[in-house]
Amino acid sequence: MVKAEDINRIALNVGFHACGVSRAERLDYLESVYFNWLDNQYHATMGYMEQNIDLRLDPAKLVPGAKSVISVLLSYNTGDVPVNTQSPRIARYACRVDYHSLMKKMLWEMLSRMRKSYGEIKGRAFVDSAPVMEREWAVRAGLGWIGKNSNLINKELGSYVFIGELIVDIDIEPSNYREGNRCGTCTRCMDSCPSKAIVAPGTVDARKCISYVTIESKQMLSDSEIDSLNGWCFGCDICQEVCPWNRKANVVDGANQGVNVFRDKSNVSLATLGEDEFNVQFGSTPLSRAGYEKIKRAIQLMEGKNKK
Repeated sequence: MVKAEDINRIALNVGFHACGVSRAERLDYLESVYFNWLDNQYHATMGYMEQNIDLRLDPAKLVPGAKSVISVLLSYNTGDVPVNTQSPRIARYACRVDYHSLMKKMLWEMLSRMRKSYGEIKGRAFVDSAPVMEREWAVRAGLGWIGKNSNLINKELGSYVFIGELIVDIDIEPSNYREGNRCGTCTRCMDSCPSKAIVAPGTVDARKCISYVTIESKQMLSDSEIDSLNGWCFGCDICQEVCPWNRKANVVDGANQGVNVFRDKSNVSLATLGEDEFNVQFGSTPLSRAGYEKIKRAIQLMEGKNKK
């Protein structure tokens, strides 16, 4: 059996900030919880969440013969948040190159190094783009706990982390440590959410969540919705900003994540860009998911409110 510490060493050498391993078992205990979440319509219009549920629960459906799930974390707590912290605001994860392609490349490099050491390995890399219960696998791998804001919290990195997985068909010694929930009686995230989207500890109603409204929802923002966004035009970090674990989290240099595209650009200039220039400057960032028209409309509506 391959030692977990050897896999962890490979992950850190590739550039990840944390790594853990768990056995590739079906997550039967989550089935009723997940269906209850769907029944309450907490997924809003994200219909894809209703699909491939069996794949979400069983890693062997994604990788036949799967024996191990390797979870990795990449922190984006780089210390250089957007210069303009006034309205309109952009979630800090969106200030660099889109993490999906970056982490996929890193995961494939990790798998390549594993194959050099351990021979032929069948496996797949996943980064928030397939039906994988990534936060649960990270918890099982000892990488943290699920906070009341529903984010994974790592005691050293906080919650400003991207999660990725390698599901492989070799036996790897599972991490022998499971982090207990350390939120205690703290409810700062729940109390601070301006739209009250955190309806219960660890449960978010996407219909109320600012991140969903500004990113995932396909509808254009209306005048009446702008006030509820609390100054955010793409995503929202409030429930993370108030978290005590993020205030003491390690700061990373983020050199492998590209430059902060907002270091020398204000959000005001973003509102004046034409679509072609927007795509050139921000097409490789997560902002492209919401698109030019939606972001520009949000900023223009906010600026109109601010001038009144």
